Amino acid sequence: MVLKSLVDRFVNGVQEKNYTSIRFDIIQSLRNWYDEMKGEQIKETALDLIDKEEDLKYKKKYAAKWR
Repeated sequence: MVLKSLVDRFVNGVQEKNYTSIRFDIIQSLRNWYDEMKGEQIKETALDLIDKEEDLKYKKKYAAKWR
């Protein structure tokens, strides 16, 4: 349920103020969650969200959290 909510906010939150910061926080949260739980679904979801980012600048910034 938490994962689904984070994905929904990442995908549909473009109209929010500072949405790039919110997206970065979501990616960071998923990374922290993955580090604690080692759930492959969390990692796959985060990488899928990063791939959906169209702006190369932000795509690189988000991907840096998963290196």
